[in-house]
Amino acid sequence: MKILDGYLTRVATLAVFLTLLSLVSITSLFALFEELGESQATYGFIDALIYLVQTLPRRIDEMLIYCVFLGYLLSLGSLAENGELTAARVAGVSPMRLLGSLVPSLIICLCISFSLSEYLAPAGEQAGERGKQKAQYGENALSKKGGLWFRDGGDYVQISSLGPNGDLFGVVRYSVNEQHKLTQSLQAESAKYNQRTRVWTLYNGRTTELDSLTTRTTSFAQQLWRTPMTPKLLASQALLEPRKMPLIGIHSQIIFLEQQNLSATEYELVYWARILKPLTFFGMALLALAIVLGPLRSSSMGQRLTIGIFVGLGFKYLQDLFAPTAIVFGVPAIVAVALPTIIFALAARSLIKRFA
Repeated sequence: MKILDGYLTRVATLAVFLTLLSLVSITSLFALFEELGESQATYGFIDALIYLVQTLPRRIDEMLIYCVFLGYLLSLGSLAENGELTAARVAGVSPMRLLGSLVPSLIICLCISFSLSEYLAPAGEQAGERGKQKAQYGENALSKKGGLWFRDGGDYVQISSLGPNGDLFGVVRYSVNEQHKLTQSLQAESAKYNQRTRVWTLYNGRTTELDSLTTRTTSFAQQLWRTPMTPKLLASQALLEPRKMPLIGIHSQIIFLEQQNLSATEYELVYWARILKPLTFFGMALLALAIVLGPLRSSSMGQRLTIGIFVGLGFKYLQDLFAPTAIVFGVPAIVAVALPTIIFALAARSLIKRFA
């Protein structure tokens, strides 16, 4: 059995990475064309190429689950065509034992996926977005796009620019009372974060107090500002979508939004998708095995590839269908994320029971 395990691991892993190479090459070419279609004249071919290279880890990670399914489908199908899979079944190897032989390659793919999603992809995305915005809008890219807004309790804060070291420039804060009436406005030239005390210091600003009768303005050289918002949280919100953040960053965003009594469902969906990634990989591997042992046992490679593409698209559409239910109908994020995988795993088990 060790010989079978090693052979299946080698064949399946090679098929996955060849499939990954093909799909990433095609999608990257289309992504380059899309980037070149940007309207800003200052954003040229070299800028687009650099952005594409920096965001490549994220693209690889997003494609990997589908490449695992297609790679297993093609490699197991090839073994079935050559009679090797049939020989293993005749020798008494059960479908679950064949799935166990795929576990080493699954672990390799999972390790690569987590390394990309937690380390390489977020760093590359931040660098890519900073470079792209700088090429398109110049140094003050954030302010030209309306700045970054966030809520902190009864305060609404606008940041005009983020420095590469986490400093803020052009800070405006509006404070409202329980009746949603403006009570104070603050403007500061810059702000610096103290990592030890976890407190911001505002520099060179003025505060305007408002009440029903009078308005009073005072200036300050320095002023402490206590808020749970940190430079990392700000940089993530300004440059990264939830699906492009590392797991720890997503968790921090969820905690911050919950503290502000704001909906964190969008982040929770990504969080649980990342946590349940091993289950998703296992479910797609089981489905690939079930299809090969079942209806496509004697089909050609072209037929298997076609079916694989449609099944992969079906899984993607099912994910896209269930995700909005968590936002619109209040379905728990973990349920919305897990349901597509459970449905496909049950379908795979049904195929194995029927044909194998």
